Amino acid sequence: MSDEMNPAEAKVSLWHNRMFIVICLASVVVAVGIFILLINGYINKQYTEYEVLKETQRQDAGTERYINNDGSLIKYSKDGISGVDMEGKTLWTGSYEMSNPSVVIRGEYILVADIGGKDAVIYNGKHEATELSVDYEIKQADVSKQGLAALLLEDSSSDMINIYNPYDVSSKLLVKIPTNVDDGYPVCMAISPDGTSVVASYICVVNGTAESRVVFYNFSDVGKNSDCIVGAKNYQKSLVTDVHFLSDDQVVLFADSGFYIWKGMKQPKQIVQKKVRKNIKSVFYNKSTIGLVLDMGSKKTPYHMDIYNTKGNKTSSFDFANDYNDIQLNGNEILFYSAKECGVFRLNGVLRFHASVEEGVDYFFRGNGRNHYYLFNDSTIQEIKLK
Repeated sequence: MSDEMNPAEAKVSLWHNRMFIVICLASVVVAVGIFILLINGYINKQYTEYEVLKETQRQDAGTERYINNDGSLIKYSKDGISGVDMEGKTLWTGSYEMSNPSVVIRGEYILVADIGGKDAVIYNGKHEATELSVDYEIKQADVSKQGLAALLLEDSSSDMINIYNPYDVSSKLLVKIPTNVDDGYPVCMAISPDGTSVVASYICVVNGTAESRVVFYNFSDVGKNSDCIVGAKNYQKSLVTDVHFLSDDQVVLFADSGFYIWKGMKQPKQIVQKKVRKNIKSVFYNKSTIGLVLDMGSKKTPYHMDIYNTKGNKTSSFDFANDYNDIQLNGNEILFYSAKECGVFRLNGVLRFHASVEEGVDYFFRGNGRNHYYLFNDSTIQEIKLK
């Protein structure tokens, strides 16, 4: 007998093999689809309740302010500052006397500047405070990752931007940038994380109309022959009122009409321009995400949120009606709170969590564990878990 199949048997066998492959592939597709649905359902699950895991009494008089500092908190007032953990336990302390303290954090360095005064203090949580006193009133302050302090100072005749190394015993002043009268009135500035660049925005009046002039300064060899100026841009129909570095070489300019992203601080070039028609209520950002909250003027859906990546591509867009006193970006979540409510949006627009808080909300921070957050009211700190 021959082991060879006749043509009919071979055709049936081939058909069976093909059907088996199709069934296997279909099973894999269905399984992957179910897995994706389960993952999306798990990630985008919505919560309206929470349980209190731990509650501690606040060890302050209620006049202190709190800032999230990458898993811990900075607590400060007119009399001093301290690092605390999420349960309110003190990690380090520093004292000063300021009328209007402003705190800026960059890496391990924390700069406290007395806005309207002439004193600043730098901490890194390890050593004693390093004090810095200047001759003119401080209008704005920023700090680099190396602890260099950039101060926008106000003189009776003209303003200036000075860069200081508070740790240099012989000569603290590194760079002095006099503001040019032709540039206008300086309203904001920022120093790059690596301390090599400064971007400043000036308001000037041209033919009776206010406009912005943004100037780029670089302290490397590139800028030495031009008073450190390596670029400038006039925005005739936008008022740039806030600037922030996203990285050493990339900066975002927030204006009343939208935002702009520039790259290349030795030869700066605008790479993103986004304009909006509605009034901007809030902005938030990190190194990869830009968020705008627009005031829509509607009672039903008063706000609209647009989320962009740093290439200027809109990644999500949605309306919402939740009022808030503060809104912040933390990782892939947007946290907001008002006097009696708190909530969390995901970057895709899903309202992940929302709850009314009878005791009130002073602060709302993300915790270290999944679904863990911290609620501050006027007397207690609660660690909560969504359920």
